[in-house]
Amino acid sequence: MTLSLVNFPFRARRLSSPVSASRGRLPMAIAAAMASSGTLPVYADTDTTNVLPLISIEAQAPMASPVHDVHAGHAKGDMDLGEQLREVNGVSGSRLGSHGVSAIFRAQGGERLIQEVDGASLYPACPGGMDTTLGYATAGSQSDLTLYKGAQTVSRGPNFAAGSIEVTRHTPSRTDDDGVQGTLGAGWRSNDDATSETLSLTAKQGDFWAALDFEHSERNNYEDGNGDTQSGGYRSDNGSVRVGAFATEDVAIEAGVAVVRIDDALYPSMDAPRSDMDRQYLKLTTDNVGLFSHTETQLNHARVVHDMDNVTLRDFDDSSMSMGMGSGMDMDMDMSDMAMFSSATTETWYASTQGDIPLTVGGHDAILTLGADAERLESNSNSRMGMSLDSLSDSQTWPDVVRTRGGVFAELDTTLDADNRLVTGARYDVSISDARDADEVVGSNASAISAWRAQYGDDVEAKQRDGEFSALARLEHRVNEAVKGYAAFSRSVRFPTASERYYNRQSDSDGWLGNPELDPEVHQQLELGVAVRQGAWRYSADTYYNRVHDWIELAKGDSLTTYDNVEAELYGIELEASWQQNGWQHSAGVAATHGTNLSDGTPLSQVAPFNGYLATRYDADRWWAGARFDAAARQSRISDSEDATAGFGIVGLEGGYRVTDDIELSAGISNLFDKAYAYHVNRFYDDPLQGDVQVNEPGRIFWTHASWSF
Repeated sequence: MTLSLVNFPFRARRLSSPVSASRGRLPMAIAAAMASSGTLPVYADTDTTNVLPLISIEAQAPMASPVHDVHAGHAKGDMDLGEQLREVNGVSGSRLGSHGVSAIFRAQGGERLIQEVDGASLYPACPGGMDTTLGYATAGSQSDLTLYKGAQTVSRGPNFAAGSIEVTRHTPSRTDDDGVQGTLGAGWRSNDDATSETLSLTAKQGDFWAALDFEHSERNNYEDGNGDTQSGGYRSDNGSVRVGAFATEDVAIEAGVAVVRIDDALYPSMDAPRSDMDRQYLKLTTDNVGLFSHTETQLNHARVVHDMDNVTLRDFDDSSMSMGMGSGMDMDMDMSDMAMFSSATTETWYASTQGDIPLTVGGHDAILTLGADAERLESNSNSRMGMSLDSLSDSQTWPDVVRTRGGVFAELDTTLDADNRLVTGARYDVSISDARDADEVVGSNASAISAWRAQYGDDVEAKQRDGEFSALARLEHRVNEAVKGYAAFSRSVRFPTASERYYNRQSDSDGWLGNPELDPEVHQQLELGVAVRQGAWRYSADTYYNRVHDWIELAKGDSLTTYDNVEAELYGIELEASWQQNGWQHSAGVAATHGTNLSDGTPLSQVAPFNGYLATRYDADRWWAGARFDAAARQSRISDSEDATAGFGIVGLEGGYRVTDDIELSAGISNLFDKAYAYHVNRFYDDPLQGDVQVNEPGRIFWTHASWSF
């Protein structure tokens, strides 16, 4: 896997104004990232566009984006994008199976992180978090996986406190040569006998272009370091077709469709025989239209269908389950004794438009970006369960939930002088949510609204409207040629999810109810960072303090799981250092996060322990070799709903040989000493009915990969 920060041109949106080139969709924070054993977060000089300077007096990017080369990630065997992100300093991830590792950064994951595919929101369908946004991102070798750490812009949405994750695909430019180019790759890894094949093609002729991405992958269950079998098998096929045209010198049009089919995915308690995603989008970019030097407008639609059960892919003895039941269901019986089926869908419509206006403010060059975005989500989930396949009881766990959000924003990017840059922005968002079937009686349950009122009060209403203001002020300062820093203060907002507000599982023993009257989370955050360059050495430090009003906390009781707003705080630090010279690259990083529920003084859940890495790599003309050590401390500062997690340290080796400029072979060993370990973060917050499930990571893995570019 490669996280390219140097010698890898970043792929921001095309901007016609030389001043606006300092902004676009580029990160405006110290880029703190580290991926494979060989790629270092180096802060380079300011005279090229593939560097990490904070300030560029030539109006180039102030910071290079931490860009993940997804194709290289496949080479290592990390077929899931969430797995790849875990090699970025400070990023953890919860595993349930082998598909859909959920990234968590600064103790925030899911909808607390902005997650975009091709510049648009994409939401999963499982109420319990079995599937993830990144699990439906069609990747391929023409893709970049990018993490923007911290509050950097208000243009991507209101929930920007922790950062944003983007999967973007490369598109040809007007100046590219005509012809066909592509990449073909294949990989294998032991332990789960996983295979992957990828094909990416791009063709350009004159003002027209087309691109094709296809990927097939399969995994079986794997063994952890104890030799125990863990559920993780699945089969995945995904592909996309994109077409584009440069209609005029200043107008470009792009359209595409993407399809993902994930079959027979195995997990500890329930499996997912079917997870389908279909997405379509249309994008229009223009230059030099009236006051605007550049504009982008897009429409996006996605539909995700997710089926899960504990029968189809397992041996289920219906006769033994039926014995002794009598005339009714024993509600105190463990869920694992039941037959369970669930089918969920989430449909997302997304639209956005934004444009850049070059200005002079107080004698300083500036770019004013104006924009608006809107999204509508429709989520439904129906379940059936019982002690016999002939006596299943129906329920509607997402009672036709509709969430609509719209926002407008303005952001001013001002170059104060050669050493200072100021970014200020504000946005206002309105969110309207409702459960349209809240009054419906399904099966033997009461209506959802009756259950919510019984728990939270007789005046509870399903329909909710929230309006919130977000803002950002960020100053970047160059002390001298060797030292650069930044300070940022922000107010951001996170609206409740469908499960947090409207989940409806009624049970005398293991109920789970959303809270329609939850308030949105309000994050007030201060960030400070510094980057130092001294000869072959590079150092960086990022710190943050996040005071959260109305943090949405899950509370699991003896027989009922609920949600409530609490006061909370999060703070932490991420440190990295690297050295690069004469073909050698060495790097190290550590990250610490602290989270507290201030309402009762207890620790927040899902906070990763102190963790870090050491890495080294040597590059020769035709070959390279590297090693990496990842470690995490024991996590004993836990919430009441969690168990302590043991620390771990694992070693990986890898190397490669470039047969020609177009053909590369690589191989390696992950978890060299076959250690048994698990990340502290887990799926409890997404699905409390599974309990505090910590799934062990795979044991020793041998992997190989071959790629051909043409």
